[in-house]
This record gives sequence, structure tokens and C-alpha cells, in this order.
Amino acid sequence: MGSRRHHHHLQPARRVAHQLKHWLIPHAANDHRPHLIRAHGLALMAVLIIGAQGAMLITRPAAVRTASQGHVLAYASNITVEDLFTQTNQERAANGLSPLHLSAQLNYSAELKAQDMFAENYWAHVSPSGIQPWYWFQKAGYNYSYAGENLAKDFDTTSGVMTGWMNSPGHRANILNPHYIDVGFAVENGTLVGGQTTLVVAHYGAPAGLTVTAVVPPPAGPASTPAATPAPSPGTQPSPSATPAPPAVAAPSPAAGQTATSTPPAKSYSLFAPLSLTRTLNWSTLLTLALLLLLLAVYAVTHATVWRKGLLRWRRFHYRLYAVATLVVLVIMIVLIAVSGFGQVG
Repeated sequence: MGSRRHHHHLQPARRVAHQLKHWLIPHAANDHRPHLIRAHGLALMAVLIIGAQGAMLITRPAAVRTASQGHVLAYASNITVEDLFTQTNQERAANGLSPLHLSAQLNYSAELKAQDMFAENYWAHVSPSGIQPWYWFQKAGYNYSYAGENLAKDFDTTSGVMTGWMNSPGHRANILNPHYIDVGFAVENGTLVGGQTTLVVAHYGAPAGLTVTAVVPPPAGPASTPAATPAPSPGTQPSPSATPAPPAVAAPSPAAGQTATSTPPAKSYSLFAPLSLTRTLNWSTLLTLALLLLLLAVYAVTHATVWRKGLLRWRRFHYRLYAVATLVVLVIMIVLIAVSGFGQVG
């Protein structure tokens, strides 16, 4: 009786294994054509990938959806000011440093810098016309004794940006600088040098003397969003809604009491200088990558089996051409997706 019960419990597992064999492994019973690479299998893969990407777009944070209006990005960037602020202070806490305050003025100066990079079509600490980063600090009314700027572009996630910065000595030094009191961020979507991207600007600072900057309280939790950056007082600062025209000459040198500044060198990340895929790609991209890797494996095993067994279809030139083409296309797609989250820091 016990033997029959044990046999009964094994049946569902055997049925699943039998179906998986038909779907994934080439053998005589499926004519060495796994169901996954037949029309209905490929249609299922397409539905899963499109569904994952659609779900990612729907579940993007409200701040990201608002910032992305009017821009169709090549990937669904999930970078937010809130997450940048939270993860920055997490890195500082892990290194025994006090947390930074989210400064409304530095948020504004970072926004001005990001908007200028899009307007002037450059990605660097110094603009083509010679504008230094500290010009934007002054434009926002932030008088500093210490100041720093970190840049990033082409990243897919906030974690990817932070990993890139922390893996670069100069950018890490800005995040962990004990002199800084305040920080501000900008996350802007647009077209730069002919390609759509997300620019991230971080401005770090310590106010000159005993001047207290306007600050935004830290986010209350994962579901909260940072308080809106207040507009500068009329008559003293430019409106945040308009990007000021940059002057034709470089910004003046820091005034008395404005000393240490930091702009780390640029660094690119790719498969040759890898970051963690699980940190730099969002879940929908990771799922897409996993599905394409599965498809590549099934195609590779199938073509190898057909070749090894010397089946009739391998003797046909068009089949051999098809086999090579499918593998090459899948490898290219996988590589392009894998590197999509590896951006540049500057």
C-alpha cells in the first residue's frame, strides 16, 4: 500500500520531467526539435519578454514616470533621487561617517548642470565653453567651503550608479568625504550625442562658515519620495523651470572661504570592467537575459545533436546557415543586453 502511495506521488514529477524533456532537449520522440524552438515556443518566449518589459514600465516609480514623459528610452531606467540619497547614506554609514542632508539648493544646482549638459550636448565636469561645476553651485546660491561633483550616464538602476561610483577611487572619495554636510541629485532623461540616456548628477558640499543650507528631510521609507525642491526666492535666484543661458566665459574662481573642490576622472564600465549584473540591471532585463540564455542553450544543444547524429537536415546548406545565424544573433542580443546597464561615471 505504501509503495502504491509513493508511486502515486512520483507521477506529477515524472510528468513535469517528461514535458521539460520535450520542450528543452532534442531527442527522437520530438524529432530532435524541442518545443521551445518551434513556433509556439518562440511565441511564448516573446509573450514572456514583452510582458516582463511591460510590467517593468507599469511598476516604475511615479517620479521616474513623470521624469520620462516625452522621452522613449532604450531601457527602463529606475534611478530616483530618493534611492540615490538613501544608498549614499548607507555607504557612509557602512564606513562610520555621518549621513548627508538632502539640500534643496544642491538639488537645484545638479538639475542646472544636467540641463546644461543636454542643452550643450556634452558629458564632462567642464562645459565646452569652460563653465566649471562650481558655477552651478553659485547659481543656486550655495556658498561652500568644500564642494564635489559626481556624474553618471547610461546606467539602468540606482544600485548600478552607486556601484560604479564606489568602484572608482575619485567618485568613492566624494561619497565618503567626511567634510561634506549636504548633497543634491538630479536624474534627467534626454538625448545626448545622438543617443537617449539618463544623466545623473550628484553635488556634494559643506556650507561656508556657519551658513545653513535649506535642506529636505530624509525620505521616511521606501514608498516615500523626496520633498519637492523649492523654487529660489524671486529676484535673487533664477527660476528652476528655466535653464539659465551659460555665460560665454568660464565661471569665476571660488570666493574667499570657498576652497576644496573635487571632480573625479571619467571611467567606463563594460564586460571588460564588469559590475554586478544583478545590481546594474532591473528585474525585467535580468528575466529577458535569462530567457535568451535558455533559448541559446536549447538552440546550441539542438544544432550540436543534429550535427553529431548526421541527420538529413544537417546536410542541407540552408539549415547549417540557419544554425549559425540563430546562434550569432542570440549571442549579440545577450551581449548588448548585458552591457546595457554598464554606464559611465565621471
